Amino acid sequence: MHLIPESWSHLHMLVSVFPSVGLIFVLGFHATALVTNNDGLKRTCLLAFAVLAVLLIPTYMSGVGSMAVLAKDAKISADKMNMHYGWGLAGLASLALTGIAAAWTLLRSNSTGRLSNDAANLVMGLGLITLALMMVLGEMGWEISHHELQLVAAASPGVSASDIPEGIGTPQGWSHVHMILNHFPTVGFVVTLAFFIISLMTKNVVMQRGSLVAFTMCAVLGAPTYVTGAAAMWALVNNPQLPGISQAAINAHRDFAIWSLFGLAFTGVTAWIGLWRFRHLGRFPSQTLNTVLVFAIVTLGIMAETGHRGGQINHPEIRTEALPTNADAYLSPHIENLINNVIWFVPWQTIHFFGYSLVFGCVMAVVLRVLGFWKAVPFSAVHRVLPLGVFGVIMNVFTGMLMLMADTYRYVNETSFIPKMFFLPIGAIAVIYFSLSDKLWSVKANEDAPMQAKWVAALVVLSWIAVIMGGRLLPYV
Repeated sequence: MHLIPESWSHLHMLVSVFPSVGLIFVLGFHATALVTNNDGLKRTCLLAFAVLAVLLIPTYMSGVGSMAVLAKDAKISADKMNMHYGWGLAGLASLALTGIAAAWTLLRSNSTGRLSNDAANLVMGLGLITLALMMVLGEMGWEISHHELQLVAAASPGVSASDIPEGIGTPQGWSHVHMILNHFPTVGFVVTLAFFIISLMTKNVVMQRGSLVAFTMCAVLGAPTYVTGAAAMWALVNNPQLPGISQAAINAHRDFAIWSLFGLAFTGVTAWIGLWRFRHLGRFPSQTLNTVLVFAIVTLGIMAETGHRGGQINHPEIRTEALPTNADAYLSPHIENLINNVIWFVPWQTIHFFGYSLVFGCVMAVVLRVLGFWKAVPFSAVHRVLPLGVFGVIMNVFTGMLMLMADTYRYVNETSFIPKMFFLPIGAIAVIYFSLSDKLWSVKANEDAPMQAKWVAALVVLSWIAVIMGGRLLPYV
C-alpha cells in the first residue's frame, strides 16, 4: 500500500480531493439529516465539516511545497499554478468558514442541549458555496499536470492534425470524464465508510440507511469509471502529443482497477440487499451490515492502491519504483488474451443480452404498477421482483466488462457506446429509487402511486430502452 506520502506532490494528491469530493458526500448526508430531522446524523455531519476544514492545513502546505518542486519542470505552466493558488486561497477560506460555523454549532448545542436548525441550515449553505469554489479549484489543479486536458490538434510543435491516428478518441474528453468520475468511488467511499462505522457504533438507523445508499451509488458509478478509464488509455497512449505517458504505469493501474470494480460491486450489491430486506423486515439484519463492513474495508484498501497507481500515470514525480515494461508482468493483458483466444466470445454476448432481458422485465413489472396498471396488486408485492433485476444488472456489468476488455479500441469509438454508458447509471439509480421510496412502499391494493413516482417510472423505461438500443446498435453504427 502507498498510503504514506513520500513527497509534497504525493501528500497534496492524497489530501486535496477530500475538501472537494468528500464535501459532496458530507453535504448529501447533511441534507438527509435536515430532511429527516435526525439529530445524531446532524451532529456527525457537523463534525465531518470540521474535520474537512482541518484538512485545509496539509492541503495548503503540500500545495505550496508541490509548487516549489513543479516550478523546476519546464513543462509545467507557472501561470496555471499561480491561478490555482489564487483560487485555492478563496476555496480554503470558504472551507475554513464552513468548518468554523459547523464546530461552533456543534459546541453550542453541547452546552445548550439543543441543536439549532437555523445554524445547521447556515452550514449547509456555506458548504454549497464552498463546493462551487472547490469545483473550479479542482479543474484548475488538473490542468497543471494533465496536459491532455489542454490538447488541440497541432498544438504541439511538429505535430499536425494528420499525425494523430483516427479513431483513438479525444483525450480531453475521456480523460476529463474519468478524472471527474474516479474520485467518487474512492474519496466518496472513504467518507461513506466513516459514516457507516459511526452508524454501527451509535446504532443510528437513518445513518445506516444513508451509508448503504451511498455504497450502492459508489458501486453504480464504478462501471462508467472503469469504462472511461479504458477509453482514456487508448486516447493517451496513441497520441503523439503525449510522449511521456507510460504504458507500464497504465497497465499497473488497470490491474488494480479490475479488482476495485469487483470490490465495489460486492459492497454495493450487499448494501442494496440490506436496503431491500429492510423494507420487508423493518430492520437491517446484522449479518448484512457486518458483511458490508468487511467488503468495504477490503475494497477501500484495493482502491487506495488503484488511486496511487493512477496518479503515477501523469505524475512521474511520485514514482518511487521502476515499473516492469514487459506486458506479461501484468494481469489485464492476460485477461484480454484469455477472452479473445481461449474463451468463446459468443456465450458472453448471450449472457449479456439475457441480463438486459431480466432487468427490463423486472423493471417493467414495477413500472407498470406505478403507472396505474395492475392496481389490484400492492406495491410491496412487485417490490419482491427487484432482486432479479439487480441480478440482471450484475450480469450486464460483469459480461460487459469482459467484452470491453476483449475489444476496448472498437467499443470506445462506437457512436452508440457513449449514450449507452450515459443512460446505464441513470437507469440503475432510478431503480434504486423504487427500493427506497417510503411513499411507494405504502401504496396498497387499488391505490394510485404518487405523481413523483410516475415521473421516475417514465425515466426508468426511457433510460433502459436507450441502454438496450445503444447496445443493439453497436455492430451497425
